Amino acid sequence: SDIWSLGVILYEMAAGRAPFTGETKTDVIVAIAKTEPPPLARFAPGLPPEFEWVVMKALRKNADERYQTIKELESDLKKLKQKVVFQTELERSLGPDRLTGAITTFGDTDVPHHSSHLSFQASQPATMHSTSTVQSAAQTRASSVEYIFGGIKRHKLTAAAVAVAVVLLVGGIWFLGFRRSTPALTNKDTILLADFVNTTGDPVFDDTLKQALAAQLRQSPFLDILSEERVRDALKFMEKSPDEPVSPEIAHEIALRQGIEVVLVGKISSVGNQYVISLDALNGETSDTIAADQAEATNKEQVLKALGEAASRLREKLGESLNDIKKFDAPIEQVTTSKLEALRYYSLGLKEHSSGRYDEAIPLYQHAIQVDQRFAIAHARLATCYNNTKQLDAARAASSKAYEYRDRASEREKLYVEWNYYGAVTGEFDKAGESLDVWKRTFPRDWEPHHLLAVRYTLTGPFDKAIEEASEAVRLNDKEPKVHANLANAFIGLNRFEDGKQVLRNALRQKLETDSMHQHLYHLAFISGDAAGMKEQLDWASKKSPGYLPNVWQARAAEFYGKFAEANQFIEKAVDNNRDAAAQLISQQAIRAATFRDCGKVSALTSKALSFSRDLLYLEHSAHALAACGQAAAAQSLVSEMQKRFPQDTLQNSVWIPLIRAQLELARGNGAQAVQLLESTRKYEVYGDYWPQYVRAQAYAKQGNGLQAANEFRYILDHRGWHPLSPLYVLARLGYARASAQSGNTAEARKAYQDFFELWKNADATVPFIAEARQEYDKLK
Repeated sequence: SDIWSLGVILYEMAAGRAPFTGETKTDVIVAIAKTEPPPLARFAPGLPPEFEWVVMKALRKNADERYQTIKELESDLKKLKQKVVFQTELERSLGPDRLTGAITTFGDTDVPHHSSHLSFQASQPATMHSTSTVQSAAQTRASSVEYIFGGIKRHKLTAAAVAVAVVLLVGGIWFLGFRRSTPALTNKDTILLADFVNTTGDPVFDDTLKQALAAQLRQSPFLDILSEERVRDALKFMEKSPDEPVSPEIAHEIALRQGIEVVLVGKISSVGNQYVISLDALNGETSDTIAADQAEATNKEQVLKALGEAASRLREKLGESLNDIKKFDAPIEQVTTSKLEALRYYSLGLKEHSSGRYDEAIPLYQHAIQVDQRFAIAHARLATCYNNTKQLDAARAASSKAYEYRDRASEREKLYVEWNYYGAVTGEFDKAGESLDVWKRTFPRDWEPHHLLAVRYTLTGPFDKAIEEASEAVRLNDKEPKVHANLANAFIGLNRFEDGKQVLRNALRQKLETDSMHQHLYHLAFISGDAAGMKEQLDWASKKSPGYLPNVWQARAAEFYGKFAEANQFIEKAVDNNRDAAAQLISQQAIRAATFRDCGKVSALTSKALSFSRDLLYLEHSAHALAACGQAAAAQSLVSEMQKRFPQDTLQNSVWIPLIRAQLELARGNGAQAVQLLESTRKYEVYGDYWPQYVRAQAYAKQGNGLQAANEFRYILDHRGWHPLSPLYVLARLGYARASAQSGNTAEARKAYQDFFELWKNADATVPFIAEARQEYDKLK
């Protein structure tokens, strides 16, 4: 490697540029590993080709093909210098006509035996050039070579003394300074965990120790561990199975490709009944050891404890402060589990979980919890899998257990557990946000709290904060697809449609992809009337989730244009293809029926939806649809159930229940009371699919306040990006027309009516709004 490094220096001295370049550090690393440097002659035409051969041999990728000793390289350089000096003297004394034979004779008598390439023969007869040209070239070549070799002294004793002094000085500086005081890592570096090398023959250690080590190291706010998701993405990019074990060799390749600074390799071996655990932190580029530690365990039950102690010592060797280690260094059995079997099943579950196989992960997590009921992070992961498979009550139960045992988790995981508990179990929205704020302050290198805060702000507003948090999440982890989708969603919410599209296209070009990315692109194509763009996304959805995603998207598009019957057909197909989503789809169908005043169907639809699930979201949707149709008793019964089961839920108490009650007051003709009830919704103004603004506008109109009603309807029209396919956006145009007419602004009213007619020119004839609007418009004329 020192010979290779000298080749790099010689190349740069001669060419005036580095042999391996790139726009980023990763590009440079890939260039070193995969590409050859440009020919030296391109940048230094005056140098002899033999010099380029010497440098390129020093730079060979295969170490066996390089010079094997520095003496060999030194010998070739000396011979080359002698040859250049000799050639220059000949040119001066003999002239160009007699030069070729002399050089050939020199070359034949002084070729290095170990390198037949260095024959030192002139590539072309010198007689092809004029005397002045040859002399000029010779002077250029001689001066260039003298520059390269300018540091070589004539007196060998002096040179040797200088060399020894330099070696001692550099070595002393490194040993006394760098080795003792310079940390192996900085807070900007990333660690990749390779799979443990298990030579014991006992499968209980497979995957288990890697997860235990990850849990121990992730306590640290200083260390940044490459996530399992990014490792899987890297393997896919390398055209390997995402489930392939990450051997030390594969880890090294991932590190080179992604610019990872450190690869951490763990090994466990057995000697009789005892176990030896070793940890080696290797330079991601060179595989040199930069820190290491070792521990022994007297029996299998002590292995986790020994591993935790070795990991703690390694953290200090990697440069973490003693204060941080002291503060964030709970014993490994406390932040995971003391039972190897529980950890093994947890590790197997995490593999399935990371692959998106949630149904397969659930029984593995359950087995881990049976072995150790206080295994907090296993409960938390189980909750996520339940949530992703729409088992929402089970998800809440698992989240509650994780919260109960949160002291058996690391500080980072404890914050995750608290966020999930407040967000999914109690619904205390602000407390969930506080957990995320503490999380991002305590662990400033974590992308996840920024991402989750961005999700929060895209749900309830404001979108400028969503952009701020999503941008930080992208900065911290630009390989995570979700953060790009979230950033795009934030731009769309501010009507910055081109910015959102650019974010999505850039992510897809990097092979970063989620369903929501394509959904956002479908929405953007819909907004701009891009039929080809919509078809492109529907084609993708048909391949990804045939029968479900394309039907859901087309249902929303149909209802936007007043095609109520067509929208219902699409939803029925979607329900047939995804029974897990039946409660959600049918409860939304009930809201659609209420929106289009088809109230005769609402009661049956809400009953059907709640037969699939009585989770909070479906209770809210059903009560909302019933209230919009003035069915007070049924709506209030569901509200009572919501309050009893979820008394602390913020969005329920601040948005849904006030909205439901405001609709009931509006049905009674009490506009003022409806406006008052809706005040609490302003804090979460984006939430609710425009319904709080829409009902508030109707309440103002009921009071005869056309100007205020027009302002509320206009507010919906000015925020198209909030809910791009909502039919309330179209109905807000009709509402704005009516409110403008009510306030005496006839010209504005006419234009708004015309816009409404254009959007719903192909709406179902049975929709009552069309005929009413025509009569109102005719009166204005």
